[in-house]
Amino acid sequence: MVRLEPYSPTPAARAGRVFMVVAPFVMGLVCVLLSFVPLGRIFGSSLTPAFALMAIYYWAIVRPEMFPPLAVFTVGLVFDLLSGGIIGLWAFVYVLIYAVVISQRPLVVNAPFAVFWFGFLVVAVFTGAISWAVVSIYYGRPVPPSSLMQHMVLTVAIFPIFAMIFGRVQARVLPGS
Repeated sequence: MVRLEPYSPTPAARAGRVFMVVAPFVMGLVCVLLSFVPLGRIFGSSLTPAFALMAIYYWAIVRPEMFPPLAVFTVGLVFDLLSGGIIGLWAFVYVLIYAVVISQRPLVVNAPFAVFWFGFLVVAVFTGAISWAVVSIYYGRPVPPSSLMQHMVLTVAIFPIFAMIFGRVQARVLPGS
């Protein structure tokens, strides 16, 4: 009698599964790198959207099991190290925001896109307020909030574009989504 070996996926199938698990994290890191591309100079502005915040919000709502808190912390820490700013600021802010988003996820998960976008608006305002408070405490005086507010307005304005990109990647790379 022939004995059948247990099914073992091919190396390509295993690599595909690994990529599906790390895709949101990799997209978060790509968003961090994109934050340092001087895109604003094309339009005569020094503002750059908070691309990493968009990725964290999107994946925390859509597939939180694929973007755990450790990945969020790592994305924030990489941003801190590359920016040359306060080490731990964005790692702290992103993990805090992630926790808030996860706690409010049931309100947004199956809602229309307008609710999803409004949720991001609330998260962006909260993120701006927290980062402003931490930076003000760090420097021992209130810092002007105007550039931070413009930064968050720009982030909220272009969020639908990135949500569409993340959605397409999700549909192509992450089956069953």
